[in-house]
Amino acid sequence: MARQQAGNRRIVAPAYAAAEAPAEALPEDSLEVSNVVVEEHTAPRNPVLRFITNPYLTLVSRLCLAGIFILSGLTKLGVPDQFVVSIDSYEMPLPRLMVDLMANWLPGIELALGIFLLLGLFTRVAGIISTVLMLIFLIAMVQAWLRGLSPNCGCFSGPQGNPLGNQLVAALGPVGTFLANEKVGVGSIGRDLVFLLMSIQLIFVPTVFSLDSLRARYRASREEYYEEEAGEDGYESQELETRPAE
Repeated sequence: MARQQAGNRRIVAPAYAAAEAPAEALPEDSLEVSNVVVEEHTAPRNPVLRFITNPYLTLVSRLCLAGIFILSGLTKLGVPDQFVVSIDSYEMPLPRLMVDLMANWLPGIELALGIFLLLGLFTRVAGIISTVLMLIFLIAMVQAWLRGLSPNCGCFSGPQGNPLGNQLVAALGPVGTFLANEKVGVGSIGRDLVFLLMSIQLIFVPTVFSLDSLRARYRASREEYYEEEAGEDGYESQELETRPAE
């Protein structure tokens, strides 16, 4: 007896099927289990939901964020004084200790985050950290914009930044020039909102072509191996118990 349901396929094999068919024609599991239920899940029918849960879209989000964080961290790496000037231009009442910590540690965090995203390693954790950073950046830009300030975005350090990072940004041509000199405004806020959505997607939607997927496959193969070993050991012990004494 088979029934088709919306969104999945459900096949039910009743108990009398095993009684009517020859034993040698039935799978081994059918002789032990009276009712077998197999469910096959399909992609969401909603086209929007299907689009945002596509793992290949997650790949695009991951690589885009990886490039942004690597470039952003690299241009600010080793030039904390220049980054302090960028932070102060937002005119936020932050303790000097916090500003100094951000100027010295945030570039390294961004660079490491970008590398993890590029490799697809611990992607969900990287997505959480990226989400937190994007929220902080958005709060800083929105408050500056609402107060009528127009500081440099500070995503990339500019001419006084790390030479290697500046060379990579310059290699992007007009795009790199725009990113290095972008002012806080509706455009930068909208851009970071898109990056925020990308970061959130990384938390909930699996990605492809990543070290995480390789780790998951290895873990699954190890679990399958141990289950097979445990099954063989159990079969051998049961055979020894049922063997008649000589």
